[in-house]
Formats: sequence, C-alpha cells, structure tokens
Amino acid sequence: MIRALPGAPLPESFWRSLRHLNRFRYFLTLFFLLGPRYVGLSVLGQEAPRQFLAVSLAYGALALLADRFLVRQRPPFELQVLAQVTLDALFIVYLMHLSGGNGSGLGLLLMVPLAAAGMHPQVRSTLFLAAFASLLILIEQVAQSLYGADDGGFLRAGLLSTGLFAVALFSHFLAGGTLSASKLAGEKAAQAEELARINARVIEDLPHGVLVIDRLGSVVQHNARAEALLECRMYDLASLSHCAPQLERNWRAWRDTGVASGQPFNVGHSHRHLRARFSELEPTRREGAIIVVEDMTELEQTAQNMKLAALGRLTANLAHEIRNPLSAIHQAASLLHEETQAEPLLQRLTTIIDSNSQRLNTLVEDVLALSRRDRLDTEAVAVDEFLRAFVLEFQQSEEIPAGMIVVQAPETLRICFDRLHLNQILWNLCRNAWRYCTRTPRSVQVRALAGEATAVVEVYNDGEPISAEMQARLFEPFYTTDRRGTGLGLHIARELAEANGSKLSYVDQPDGAMFRLSCRLPPCERAGARGQARGQPLSGTL
Repeated sequence: MIRALPGAPLPESFWRSLRHLNRFRYFLTLFFLLGPRYVGLSVLGQEAPRQFLAVSLAYGALALLADRFLVRQRPPFELQVLAQVTLDALFIVYLMHLSGGNGSGLGLLLMVPLAAAGMHPQVRSTLFLAAFASLLILIEQVAQSLYGADDGGFLRAGLLSTGLFAVALFSHFLAGGTLSASKLAGEKAAQAEELARINARVIEDLPHGVLVIDRLGSVVQHNARAEALLECRMYDLASLSHCAPQLERNWRAWRDTGVASGQPFNVGHSHRHLRARFSELEPTRREGAIIVVEDMTELEQTAQNMKLAALGRLTANLAHEIRNPLSAIHQAASLLHEETQAEPLLQRLTTIIDSNSQRLNTLVEDVLALSRRDRLDTEAVAVDEFLRAFVLEFQQSEEIPAGMIVVQAPETLRICFDRLHLNQILWNLCRNAWRYCTRTPRSVQVRALAGEATAVVEVYNDGEPISAEMQARLFEPFYTTDRRGTGLGLHIARELAEANGSKLSYVDQPDGAMFRLSCRLPPCERAGARGQARGQPLSGTL
C-alpha cells in the first residue's frame, strides 16, 4: 500500500507517468481513426463505423482536456487518476462493443489505464477502478450475449477482469515501493541540503580563510574570509594561482611531498603574513585539498599587544619608582653646579649629570603618558585657530625661524579631539619633521582637509622618504634611529590618536615624508573627564 502523508507532494515521476498515459490516448485515437481505412483492421467499428469514429474523436478530445489539467497539476493527482481511468474504461469498453465485443481484443487496452490506476495512494480506489472496468466488461458481454454471441465470451471476460485486478494491484505495490524510495531520497536530500547550509554557515563564520580546491587547483568552494585575506575576488572555479601564486606553489609542493611549508607568505598590497594548512580529500592527495589560511599578522599583533601590555605595566611601575630618586639626583646636581662655578672639571661633571637626568626624565614622562591615554576631555576643536597657535608656540619653543612651517586649514573646520592629546601628537610629528627636513622656507607643512565623514590633519616635510623597512617598524615602541631619542614618540602619538577614535598613519609617496591623522567630525561624545593635570608636551623622537 502506498502510504503518503496528507498534503505531501507526490514524486514528479507519478505525474510523468500520467503524461505518458495521455500520450497513449493520442496513439489510440490515431489507431482508431486510421486503422479501419489504412491498416485494414476491418474489425474496428464493424458494428457502427460512423459512431466508432465519433467516439474515437471524443476520446481524442479527452486527451486534449487531460493535457491542460496535467500541465497545471490541478486538481490533485488522486482526483485526476480516478477521473481519467474511469473515462478510459468507459470509452474503451464502448469502442470494444462497437467493434464486436470482447472477441475484438480491444479489452486488452484496459491494461494500460489500470496500470496507471495502481499509482493511486489508496488501494481501495485502485480496487474500485479495477472493479468498475470489470463491471463494464461484464455488462458489455451480457449485451453481446443478448444478440446471440458465442458462449466463450464470459470466460474471456472473466479472464480479462482477473488480469485487470492483477495488473492494478501489482502496479500499486510497485508504485508503493517507488513512493517509499522517493520519500527516503527526499529526506536524504533535505538532510544533505541542511548539512550543506550548516557547513556553509560554519565555514563562513570561521575566523580563518577556507578554500576547497580540485585536482587542477581550481577553487570550488571558499568563504568570504579567504577572499579578504588573499585580497582577491574569486569567481566560480577560479584558479588558485590567479589569487595567490605562492599559495599555489606551496600546495603543489605539499601534494608531491606530503610536507607543508610552515613559513608564512605575503599577499596583496597590505603585505599580510599568512600561513596555510592543507588537508587531503583522499589519501593520495591527487583529488584536491582543503586549505585553511591563517592571518599570522593578527596573531603576531595579538602577541605583540599582550607583550606591550605587560611591558607597559612593568615600565609604568618602574617609572614611578625611578621618578623620585631621579628628581633627587637632578636637584643635587643643580646644587653642586652652583657650588662648583670656579672648578671646570666639577662643573663639566655636574652638567653631564644634569643632561642625563633630563633625558631620563623625558623617558619617564613618555612612559607615564601611555598610562594616561584613556583620560579624555573630547571637544570640538577649531582646527585653523588651534594649528596656528600651536605652530607659533612650537617655533618659539624649538627656536625655529618664521616661514619654515606653514599652515593650511579651512577656517570653519572642526574636529573631535582632546586638546592636550592633539597638542602632544602634533608636537611629536612636527619635531620629527623639523629634524629631517631640508630647513628651507616652507620645509614643513601642516595641512587640514575636510571630508564627508572625517577630516585629516597632515604633517609633511621635504626630507627623504622613509624606507619600506623602517615603515614596517615605524610605530613600534623603543624603536628609533636617533641615539638621542627614546623611540616612544610615534608609538605614543598613535596610542593617543586611537584613544580619541582617530587613526595616525604614514603616507608613502615618492618625495618627502608625510603623516596623516584621520579625525572624527562633530557632534562629539565626551569620553570622560581628565583625572589630573598633564605635564609638558612629549619629546619622544623617531
């Protein structure tokens, strides 16, 4: 018995079988119309030729009408089977009667519609259709017997009816197996589709890039993270060498030797450090692989941040401990200097003590500034007014002639920033710019530009550009090329910029060196009040 859930769709093969049955009706219509005249089958319609032709045309009209219902698949499959097989039985038995009864052999044509009746989900309906067709055959045989037909007609009618029941039941059980197999296949397909969606979601949410490649090195599946890491838009079956030639070479080396290179490789313009892990799809590694791409830059940055956080806590504690004795040493050196005005040797020694204590004090101030980066008093700063006042103060403090530093800024531009933080950042950038410029008029330029969502403040000098090797370590703490510098100036400047929701970066260009500070535009959110007064501008250098 076919067991189908109420309202559950039947397999497409069932509808296809009904369409094949309808084509069989077209064939029968042509057979009935052309058989008596062109094939020589005089038995067809021998009792009433004109009526036989009319009924044959009506049977063809039934096929045309059934086509419309089959295309729309309305009404439901069960009703169409009942209606079509019932009409088939009526037409074929009547055409058999017009051809001389059961002896014409047309009753065997009922086997095909009764086989289709077996696809009905309810066995009772299948048996009803077989019984209805058998009843029509018996009625036709009774009518034939009234006209003096041979006595063997009832035996043939009984055998034919038995055959109709056998065909209908056998077809029903076969259809039940087909429906069970189709249902199982549907469940498996649904499970496979669900697993595919889960896999795709899991792969998409992974923090690493994932690629699946075939034996030719074409990418058959990937996630968005892989595109971001490799900085390449992957189309269908894109070649791995198209996006990452080095990764493709590493994969081929792993495929041939079974040993993956543990060395990171670089891709794209961002020079990310990536590492790839390979997993075979089959033991010989010849049918493709799964490649997991990890961003070593982020791991290295995380490790660096952890190291810097620990170092920051240590240095902050040390700075607090050093500050008091250092102050005492500086004060003692000042007193000795006053007492040794007439002795050149002692005066020179006290000068050495004083200069070195000043340098140590600068280092302590820089370190302590890192611990004060989150104490913000954000406000809308008028850039043009602030920059001109800052440059005037900076030139006086550093004894720089007028005209060496020029300012260009829109009068109406305002940015969200802590004033003292902005002053410390610009002090470091301008001090470095003055140190490495040509020291001619307009050698240092401080410019401000307004964008749609952000504003930028640029500090440019006409000196030599910074090399690519130095750019990679430009903002590292304690990295400096100046023996008098602490190596904390640019690092602190970037930290203060990030604390204000801004970004400090170096702009690579063919001539000169330029740093760019990207700032937020008003309205400003006040991040918090300053906890204590700050000291003088930082003096860390590159």
